Amino acid sequence: MTRPAYVAVAAGTSAMVLLTVDPAYEAAHRWADAALWACLAFFLFEWAVRLRHAIRAERGLAYGLSFRGLVDAASVIAIPLALAFGAHPKSAWLFGVVWVLKLVQGIPGLRQLRRVLVLESGPLLSVLVIFLMVVFLASVAEYFLERDVQPATFGSVPAAFWWAVVTLTTTGYGDVVPVTPLGRIIAAMVMISGLGVFGLWTGILATGFAAETRRDNFLKTWESVSKVPFFAALGPAAIADVTNMLRTMDLPARTMIMRKGQQGDCMYFIAAGEVEVDLPGGKKVPLGEGAFFGEMALVGNTTRSANITTTRVSRLLVLDLVDFRLLMARHPELAETIDAEAKRRIQENK
Repeated sequence: MTRPAYVAVAAGTSAMVLLTVDPAYEAAHRWADAALWACLAFFLFEWAVRLRHAIRAERGLAYGLSFRGLVDAASVIAIPLALAFGAHPKSAWLFGVVWVLKLVQGIPGLRQLRRVLVLESGPLLSVLVIFLMVVFLASVAEYFLERDVQPATFGSVPAAFWWAVVTLTTTGYGDVVPVTPLGRIIAAMVMISGLGVFGLWTGILATGFAAETRRDNFLKTWESVSKVPFFAALGPAAIADVTNMLRTMDLPARTMIMRKGQQGDCMYFIAAGEVEVDLPGGKKVPLGEGAFFGEMALVGNTTRSANITTTRVSRLLVLDLVDFRLLMARHPELAETIDAEAKRRIQENK
């Protein structure tokens, strides 16, 4: 989403909320109405531009049926349609709540969560079936046990359904409670089942979200690794092997990465940006994208021999000592290249 779209969503939803506060709306109804119509016009323009672009790219149907396309269409059509069918303006503008859904596309975490819900839809639906089964069985059991004692609250299965939902979700409003001994035993079992059901849902979502996060991090690191010339000659399998070992580090300008005399346990590859090596004697050497440093600590001398600082915003790929040894064992050609570079730098620094 663009910044104007965020502003439009914030302004539109704020004006919509203002409609429900009579004293405030009476005092500023002109401004509120103007903001609502301006936001609606903006979303109409945004929808028309996206639809036109999608049609030109021969993706009109795909866009129209996508989540973004449906939200864009609903954001524009729902309110005028409600007004056309005679709804009161204050009620019609409540459909502006759909505008909030536009934020889903602009927040990476929400997009990631939506993908998790799609990928884990099978297990989530299975737990939902278990939830409904427990609710139904509990409703029937409490109706059988409590109907004679509390006919007003447990006089039918649908009436007992409210109690079952409240109890299974462990909300416990206390407005409907069983009084018979067996009824209370059933209630205890339902509460315990509720903990299990929601624990399953939480576990599925947490596992799916963690897997999706690892996937995104892997793809980002893969992209960074593939841009480093040092790894350019590797095949896809080898790059995947390297990607699993490297971790990404984003640093601002003028950040000290290592100090002379420190013990080193990792080396760095520059995926983007630039660093400056401050060698003994005042000599400063810049290293740009594709270069690597810190390998001296991994091939013999574990003490850092120079200060290294970023000169601008940089993205570094970090390879730890244990992973370095494993990688060198799997790919001897990389070991030879790094060893040769280390010897060359030793000669230069003498």
